[in-house]
Amino acid sequence: MKLKELFEGITFELKEAGIENPRFVTFTLLESIAMIEKHKVFVDTATEIDTKTCKLLFDAVKRLKAGEPLDYIIGWKYFLGAKLNLDSRVLIPRPETEELVEMIINEHKGKNVKAFADVGTGSGAIAIALAKHFPASKIYATDISKPALELAFENAKINGVEGRIAFLHGKNLNPLEAYMDEIEIIVSNPPYVKTTVLESLDKRVKDYEPIIALDGGEDGMNFFREFIKVLPEGKFVYLEIATYSRNPLKDFLKKYRKRYTVKFRRDLSGKIRFAILRPEGK
Repeated sequence: MKLKELFEGITFELKEAGIENPRFVTFTLLESIAMIEKHKVFVDTATEIDTKTCKLLFDAVKRLKAGEPLDYIIGWKYFLGAKLNLDSRVLIPRPETEELVEMIINEHKGKNVKAFADVGTGSGAIAIALAKHFPASKIYATDISKPALELAFENAKINGVEGRIAFLHGKNLNPLEAYMDEIEIIVSNPPYVKTTVLESLDKRVKDYEPIIALDGGEDGMNFFREFIKVLPEGKFVYLEIATYSRNPLKDFLKKYRKRYTVKFRRDLSGKIRFAILRPEGK
């Protein structure tokens, strides 16, 4: 099949299936699966594409039409300049989480931060981004899922920071107990979706991404409830949250951690998305 015919055929199928931005998706598939760069679609239109490659591409189209996320199909995604391998062991990093990390970079760049902790690291996105932007800092990355930690370590190796990140298995802050004295900043994008809301999520999320990384319990607050109870004094904390997390989180702090102040920030879409906890007076 000629390249032009292949490009038009894939784009047509995607458009008919209601896939958003079908041309962009087609370019992505061609580049990621067939190693065909975008400009070649326009200048090498008569190039013959072999049967095996065509099959791989149309198999990918079939998976997309079934609802599987593009990032799982191509197997990778960039996060603040770091290339991450992705599969169904981990949640796909979102732009909002990039906003969270950029917030930390902007507020602490140039400071001597001894150590960061990324709680619920998943693909390792936050930990790896912090390691690349704070080369003098130690990074601790935890997850309750051993398969997720395996992929996170693989991603750290790809980005050349595996020697600066300690990957720890366990729940919430438990794995960090022995290292808490040196940890100054704690970051987490934890499960915060209400269990009752899971079924209403987009098919690409609820049918393919790990529920353990999404399900925050009946009120979406299971992680935060435990986290606040065991949070030591004196840490800077950056959390990704849902809008409905705001008031319960404030109540938890008043009850269990009165020496922390909290500010909430909106993401680029205007939703309450981040909670920043600071020790009193800092």
